[in-house]
Amino acid sequence: MPTYELDSGSRITVCAKSSIHDTTCVWDKLTGSVDADAATLIDVGAKARLTADMTSYDAGDFLKNRKLRKDLDVKRHPEATFELRALDDVRALGDGKFEAIAVGALRWHGREVTVRAVGSGAILVDRIDVKASFELNVRDLGIEPPKFLMFKVEEIVEVAVTLRAVSRK
Repeated sequence: MPTYELDSGSRITVCAKSSIHDTTCVWDKLTGSVDADAATLIDVGAKARLTADMTSYDAGDFLKNRKLRKDLDVKRHPEATFELRALDDVRALGDGKFEAIAVGALRWHGREVTVRAVGSGAILVDRIDVKASFELNVRDLGIEPPKFLMFKVEEIVEVAVTLRAVSRK
């Protein structure tokens, strides 16, 4: 099965909602690898292990970044990992394109949460492009929803993941 290494186009975007104003934060320092083959994806599945540098993010302005650094305690918990455990409901769409539900373990803050990310993508000879999304209750990771001024964000956040990986030859 071919191996692909994440490249600089990969990112995680988290949208936290509140009654007044939504906050979007982007993490773009991801590393890891994906083992996958379009020809065997339905029967064999794929393997993936990804790591996000949680200390490197942008919430749009200095004050939000400073507030999140404290609320997320990224100094003590600088990395989050995701390990793919299964692909469910895989649909081959032709030309290496597919849709699936990625089931895996998200680990951060000393906790592990199972996530089910709905996504689509393409596995080509030289690269993989995937987009997936899922909802996450931050309390499951031991994180209190942050407050910005007097407004508390909801505990459920929307997570969008863009993975770009290139063939390791």
